[in-house]
Amino acid sequence: MRFRHSLILLAVLSCGVKQPVNITPEDNTGSVLVTSEPAGASIFLDGLFENKSTPDTLKNISPGTHIISVIKEGYKSTNDSISILVEKDSLKQVHFLLDEIIHLGSLYLETDPAGAEIFVDGQSTAKFTPDTIRLEPGNYAISARKNGFKVLEQEMEIMEDSLLIGSVALEIEQRVLFESFGNVSCVPCVKSAENLERFRGEHLEPGYALMEYYANWPAPNDPFYLEAPQDVDERLNFYAKDDPSYYSLPTLTMRGKTQVDAQNYDEIVSTYTQQFTGQQTQLAISISKQKPDSVLNLQIELYDYDNILQNTNLRLFVAVVEDEIHKSSPPGSNGLKDFNFVFRGFISSRTGDAISGLEKVYSFNWPSWNYTNTYIVVFIQDIITKEVIQSSIN
Repeated sequence: MRFRHSLILLAVLSCGVKQPVNITPEDNTGSVLVTSEPAGASIFLDGLFENKSTPDTLKNISPGTHIISVIKEGYKSTNDSISILVEKDSLKQVHFLLDEIIHLGSLYLETDPAGAEIFVDGQSTAKFTPDTIRLEPGNYAISARKNGFKVLEQEMEIMEDSLLIGSVALEIEQRVLFESFGNVSCVPCVKSAENLERFRGEHLEPGYALMEYYANWPAPNDPFYLEAPQDVDERLNFYAKDDPSYYSLPTLTMRGKTQVDAQNYDEIVSTYTQQFTGQQTQLAISISKQKPDSVLNLQIELYDYDNILQNTNLRLFVAVVEDEIHKSSPPGSNGLKDFNFVFRGFISSRTGDAISGLEKVYSFNWPSWNYTNTYIVVFIQDIITKEVIQSSIN
């Protein structure tokens, strides 16, 4: 078993690439030029590191109010952050003044596996383990965050002219995959959607991933089905060829192997608890994503601690899911106007990609979906038994 959680501190006193899909994004975004004095500060948009340093321009930002902040090691910003209203086809500018910090201590942090983002008091440092950060003397909440692993947080005291060394073994983040099937004109699907939304509201722990596929009946013109009809057909038929009950909407499956009554909330909760307890897979999926312009770049890392990937029946699936889709009028006859965890399509093959190594890279031309409200779901499934071995979201 690899579930270990250890922290060793030592105070040292001293001075396979998929080609892009050709879809043109809508030109309905704005840009922000971020500068600082001195230059070279890491740029954050709404709390997320943009992999850019001042001076640089953030592009393709959705209209609305956004928070810009910067961090430069050894400096403190006069403004912690700046709120700015981004408008369509506009270029705004924000400027930060940075004051040098004279008295500093250091923290060296390493993790197993490496590549965890280092946070101080909930704010990213734009550094990844193993690395050293310099801070003013004081007490801090230091956390290491790597997708696919549990967040580790530890209170640490940084002393002037000293080096603190931390070594951390990260624990795998288990996630149960929910796959729901519905349609905008399926009346019983209303209760299913309500139950899944209630479940998410009452289960804030990151122990699951939700996806809602929209089939082509009873309304073949379902707009969500038409977004990726072949992907949805393939996924539904994958389950229904062995169990025709999947053709009766709504239907819900967990981990690909257990069908659940989507209209029974108590059954959803109890089944999830059983599946989560029974999973505990010694396989981690870590997802990194970047969208510097109109292209989404994904890097997927697999950490196989029990030789699980030797099973040649396993396939890797990569899907795009969008939340908070609001229609001014119902697109179907069941009356729903608000939709969450909507399946938008597979970036991988719709039948899953063979796993030939521990790293996979994808590029995808981003269409008109709201990037802020979308996330990537990656899962590994046995295409014979249909069991989903592990899943992750980013």
